[in-house]
Formats: sequence, structure tokens, C-alpha cells
Amino acid sequence: MGYDLHITRREEWSAAGDDISAEEWLDYVRSDPELSLWLENGPHVARWSGKCQHPDPWLDWHSGNIYTKNPDAALISKMVQIAHALSAQVVGDDGEIYQSGHAAPVYPRLSTLERLKYWLRNLSVPRLKPTKPPFQVGDRVLDVRGKKATVIYLNAKSNNNTGKVTVRYDDGREVSYLLIASGLSPLEQTQKSK
Repeated sequence: MGYDLHITRREEWSAAGDDISAEEWLDYVRSDPELSLWLENGPHVARWSGKCQHPDPWLDWHSGNIYTKNPDAALISKMVQIAHALSAQVVGDDGEIYQSGHAAPVYPRLSTLERLKYWLRNLSVPRLKPTKPPFQVGDRVLDVRGKKATVIYLNAKSNNNTGKVTVRYDDGREVSYLLIASGLSPLEQTQKSK
């Protein structure tokens, strides 16, 4: 998964409304010497030739918006340039507005009622007590698929007291789990119950 930025004319990028048409996008791509269609990745995907941290920076049109994933500052600035040309703006997944790749995004101002609603929602979230796991770092455990592993990291207080556990499987893979939902059990305990 990644974090998307959208070139949109909509008040909320995910809502239906004032679309940028596919034809507008394709016309813009043809008019911009830094963009070229990248048809092997889709009919509306364009590759940007500007300097970027990513090897193949891209933009794609979908459902009335133009988007990309995890853009760097240079690509964000290019998106802002495109947005101005299309009478649009650059908006992140969480609704923040980007005015340049080198400035912090602007978050929409919430009304007093919206701020109160979020404050009350956070106030009513119950706080969990840290989980006391039946194993510790160095112990051998069995996962839900019956695979053996060794606990290499354990923190019961992380993730708002839901905990984190990292294990190393016998094949060398290391995997992290949410402690309260890991399904891990101590190997000795499992063998005694059989």
C-alpha cells in the first residue's frame, strides 16, 4: 500500500462531482513535453521525465481524478503545476492540500462542531491494558499454521497497548505481528497439551 495524492477539482477527492475527463488528461499529457503516455501500464498512465527519487515517476487518470503513489517533493511540485493548468488542486488521501512539493500541506479547517465530534470520539476510546504474553524474547513459539519460530522482539505496550512481537522462523524469515492477535503459543506448552 502507499499514500496517494490526487489532482482533483472536487471538494473531496473521493466524492462524485466535478471530474477531470480522460480526454482533458490525455490532451494535457500530449501538450507537456515532460510527460509521455506509458501505455503498457494502462491507457491513461503517463511517465514524467523530470528529476525524481523514483526511477519511473508516473501519474494516472482514474474516475475523474489524476493520482500517483508516494510522490517525492519534485513530483508533487509537478502535480501542482498540472493542477493549475487544469483548474484543480493537489489533495492527499486525508484531504490535505499541497501547494508545492517543498511546503507543508494545508489541512482543511474543521468547524467547531467537527472538532468537538473528533475530540469526543477520541475521549471515548477505551484504553487497553498491556497484554501479558505467555512467552518472552528467546522463547520458541508455534504460529497458527504450526510453524516453529523464535521470539526476537517483544513490546507489550507498543501500538496503544496491543503490543508487537517479531519472530524469526527456522527458514530465516522475520515477521512482526500485533501481539494480541498473533496466534503464537509457547512451543513447550503446545507440546505438553498433545
